[in-house]
Amino acid sequence: MLDSPLAIPEVNMPVVSRGALLVATASMATCVLAGPGAAYADTSTELTAAEVAAEFKTVSDTSAKAAAAGWKANLKLAVGSFTGNEFLVVDTIHGAAYVRYNLGGEPQSRYIVVGRGTYNYISDPDSREALKMMRRPSVKYVFTSDKSTSLDGEDGVEGMSPGHFLDQETKYPATKTVHDDGSTDYRLSEDGDTMTVHVTAAGVLASADYVSHADKDHDFTVNFGYGYGPQKVALPTAGMTISDAWLNVGLAYLNMAPAVKYVTGEAATDALDDANGHQVAVSLLRNVTKDDVRSVNDMLGVHMIKTKSVSGGIRVYAKNPWTHRTAAFTLKASGKKVTVAKK
Repeated sequence: MLDSPLAIPEVNMPVVSRGALLVATASMATCVLAGPGAAYADTSTELTAAEVAAEFKTVSDTSAKAAAAGWKANLKLAVGSFTGNEFLVVDTIHGAAYVRYNLGGEPQSRYIVVGRGTYNYISDPDSREALKMMRRPSVKYVFTSDKSTSLDGEDGVEGMSPGHFLDQETKYPATKTVHDDGSTDYRLSEDGDTMTVHVTAAGVLASADYVSHADKDHDFTVNFGYGYGPQKVALPTAGMTISDAWLNVGLAYLNMAPAVKYVTGEAATDALDDANGHQVAVSLLRNVTKDDVRSVNDMLGVHMIKTKSVSGGIRVYAKNPWTHRTAAFTLKASGKKVTVAKK
């Protein structure tokens, strides 16, 4: 089976290997920028895997030079009734990239900035609700700062770049067809999979079509296309952006009440376990509760839940800075029991 050009979420489709799409997805592109030309008098020859590897190395090197100032790509895929598309723009000169994709009707986008970090579109309901609570509904992207970010790193686009796209396709024989205009097609086939690579007369990768019939229930098709030249990536404005740390604060407070209730129950249970059937000491109850609250705050990454000693026990509480609502419980030692009251 040919190495597939991307990896996508599980939707009862063939397993594919190229991990190029973002989040768990792959970087993608439609065959709209370039493709095979009209019919010409063709000359076809059969190439061994070694000959394909050598020619693809030349195409990749030429394409990498053409992409040095910038490049873009489009993709369309279909697996049965499941469809997807993606548009990718890479400004190599200024070290930025933009990826927009839609898998099964769920649009997403991302910006990658070398030496700064990534901007990811916020679409999940909890985050949108948290932003509404924080009175920042106009925010569309969450920014994650990371000075190690690069275009060829884990969050980057190297796997989809014209200079690397063919790296995994060099172990198969192919049929090479040269057209009168100087462009070339390479057709690779194995085990029901076919990949056709289109190369311009200038020797750069123009597009690729991938078809798999390996899954009898779903045909899997992907169409890629490349364009070359300087690109411009306009980053989200400050008003459209929130830091990941600050969004995390909002999410913590969005779930403040259940978090306070949870840690209260944990503290009561842990205090009884530590008392081991004996009378629960007030000091034990307070110490255990403070430890559990500290652990939950650490897990949340937000110092949200607080404690206060009261007669015979301890109060666990939190106050939402945006809604000003409070969630609170009081735990008290009562012989061999711990009483919990909502306050």
